[in-house]
Amino acid sequence: MTRLPEWLGTGHERRAKLFALVAVAALAVASVGVLAAPDQPRRTVAKESPENNTLVALQGYKSEGKAIELSPEGEVVWEYAKPDDVFDVEALGPDTVQVSTATEIRDSDCPARFRNDGFDDCVRNALRVVEQSTNEVQWEYAWYDAKLHEHELHDADHYTVNGSDRWVMVDMGNDRVFAVNRQKEIVWQWNATDTYDRPKGIGPEGDWTHMNDVDRLRPGVFQVSLRNFDTVIELRVENATGSGSGAAASGPGGRNVTVRPVVGPNRYAGKGGVLYEQHNPDRLAGGHLLVADSEHDRVVELNRSGEVVWEFGGSATLNWPRDADRLPNGHTLITDSYNDRVVEVDENGVIVWAVETGRLPYEADRLPGEGSSDRPTATEAGLADGGEESVVERYVGFAAAMAKYVLPADMGRQVVPLAVAVVGLLGAAVEGVRWRGLPRRDGR
Repeated sequence: MTRLPEWLGTGHERRAKLFALVAVAALAVASVGVLAAPDQPRRTVAKESPENNTLVALQGYKSEGKAIELSPEGEVVWEYAKPDDVFDVEALGPDTVQVSTATEIRDSDCPARFRNDGFDDCVRNALRVVEQSTNEVQWEYAWYDAKLHEHELHDADHYTVNGSDRWVMVDMGNDRVFAVNRQKEIVWQWNATDTYDRPKGIGPEGDWTHMNDVDRLRPGVFQVSLRNFDTVIELRVENATGSGSGAAASGPGGRNVTVRPVVGPNRYAGKGGVLYEQHNPDRLAGGHLLVADSEHDRVVELNRSGEVVWEFGGSATLNWPRDADRLPNGHTLITDSYNDRVVEVDENGVIVWAVETGRLPYEADRLPGEGSSDRPTATEAGLADGGEESVVERYVGFAAAMAKYVLPADMGRQVVPLAVAVVGLLGAAVEGVRWRGLPRRDGR
């Protein structure tokens, strides 16, 4: 058996010194990590370089959200940093993007109904159309809600009806989907309570649906992600082409909206289907569905029958991904949120391009940003699965991510070595006290 060096001593003395060594090593690792953390996004994988730039929405850990555009080299060529949180950014055309934002407002500046509602502050949700060259807001639709967390605007989709602009949005705080025209009139809306019963014990401000995504698939058909149902649904909307609030599609009991589940148990807290708290489902060719299966730390493609036909990830590869887009060449662009990066995966299941973004990325679009309905399915393109699973990585990654909400952002990834260091120092102190308190061999 290998003998420890004599200078470590014996008994409590040895344990105290070993604890101290562990602490010093862990602190060294943490310090190197903090010093190496980038102030700006940086490209970390460059096996293949994309032809076009990439738009990224950064939610931010502590009121540091922004929208950015990255070059193939991973350099920031544009940014919009006014809101606290940014959840979605999409190109509307040359020099024009739409940004889904949420900004926390002090109680004293909130509308009267939110000043003494039992919650600290309120939130102002806003869909903004921004001119990139000037960062000026060209158009905005906004509303207030009780609080920031779980009441944000996570997604909006732009479409046209007879050449006129429409925007459909998910209102998480009020559990509704609604569409407006350029005159800011509601042309239709659907409330979750038109179809589902609110669970007992959950009040009006409780997070029971967590609607986090909406896409217009075709006239009158909208796809919606109900995260807390582990379910993706379709809304079949009558009169969805109305011009004002008088033509709103939703009536009592939602009689003008038909809800069709696409995948999932279609109820609150189902927790047993293929998906687990998913984000940003994207419809591909042939009715396939590409989904960021967030709590399973993977991205999956499902066929019309809800069967997994392609999978990438695992907790050793992805950590709470929240967006995935199939690119025209068959690659997949993934927003790997808790790993603070955006990655591109090739047909062999290999990461060929990656940019470490920091600031908790929520969504990414490769410009020019067309939809995915004509993009190749995994079956058609013969895509290979990829990624690795690791229980240790899952929980270590989660702990590091959570630390970013309470520690300076650059220190978040060092939570594990820092924790080890603290344990080491405490152990050294305890064993040191015991060691010092013992009588010496010479009786002194």
